[in-house]
Amino acid sequence: GILVPALEFEEMDGNSTSGYAPELLPPKFVYFITAPPSSAPNASDKGQREWIGTTFDHLIDGCVSICLKSMEAFGNDSLVEEVLAMLNSCLLSDSGHLAVRGLRRLQQFVTKDLDLKDVTDDTWATVSHMLFRVLSIRGMPPPTVPESEGSTDEEKEQLKQEHKDAMDEFIREQKLFSNRRYIGCNAAMVIGSLLTTENIVKSMGVQWYIFLMSGLGKGIKDWERAAEILSSSGSQESSSQPSPPHYLENVLYARRWMTKFILSLTAHTDAATLENAQFQHVLKEETEALLHAFLKKEADESCSAVDMRNVSKMVTDILEGFNGLSDEKLSTMKWLSPVLSTCIQTNNTSLRTSVQILLTRLTQQK
Repeated sequence: GILVPALEFEEMDGNSTSGYAPELLPPKFVYFITAPPSSAPNASDKGQREWIGTTFDHLIDGCVSICLKSMEAFGNDSLVEEVLAMLNSCLLSDSGHLAVRGLRRLQQFVTKDLDLKDVTDDTWATVSHMLFRVLSIRGMPPPTVPESEGSTDEEKEQLKQEHKDAMDEFIREQKLFSNRRYIGCNAAMVIGSLLTTENIVKSMGVQWYIFLMSGLGKGIKDWERAAEILSSSGSQESSSQPSPPHYLENVLYARRWMTKFILSLTAHTDAATLENAQFQHVLKEETEALLHAFLKKEADESCSAVDMRNVSKMVTDILEGFNGLSDEKLSTMKWLSPVLSTCIQTNNTSLRTSVQILLTRLTQQK
């Protein structure tokens, strides 16, 4: 009853859906398409004077305080779900500002406000699904015109027109709500923070670790698809004008976190656990996706040098990490040989050498 009118007030502000807000970017964000933010000291002063900067934290802090006092007095965590519902409303808002503030407050709620012993599996399930949903892009049209067997020419033409209308609507929404592109990199940052903190990983368990890692992988694919649609429509912003992050910049930021997850999972998990089908599936999917992205960028002469350098560094780190694994761990990754074989013709000499060493080790184990 208190939060919903406040959300509606924030969403009425056009700047909260389409405005440029560099203060919403996470640390170590890499620009290679959009212009870096101004170094002027008053760049975020305007945001601090608006509702989101003056009221949001006080409102949420008050609700969290009531929740914690209720847990202490009655030993019941029912108000945790209420706080999560409030934060979920923020995440689903049209306002990028509000969604990012909600994401950061969600991270604080489960990692600092709550004692980890009080975070139940149900709470982790709710948090994980909130983060999974916020990684997706609303209104994403299918990549091709849906096929309907036995359709007449007229029906096929209608499907074609409906697909074009969906594309046009998606592009219009992306222009109108461009501020929501700040959400992707912040969601990646929150997931990265959770999955690289040992006591939190232990608290959430394997199921939600894999769920969030897979969710980030799906998010990366969606952002790449959105970038393709916007590029084909010619609606890309000029790199000289300040704007919210480009989808491909979000992809690069998220892939750096994904690389950390892969390395951490293989280095800190024993061979018996690593053999788990869930682990093997997500490792294969995300390793393959990274190597495929590297090869695609290497073959693209128009690829940004900054993007190529960062992706090459990730692939190097992954291969060095795999080369550092014991034979016992390496033997659990039976999918690795065919995945690596696609990189044997890379122009990068050092990567090609690393691939050959790994393939030799894998061959000797057969």
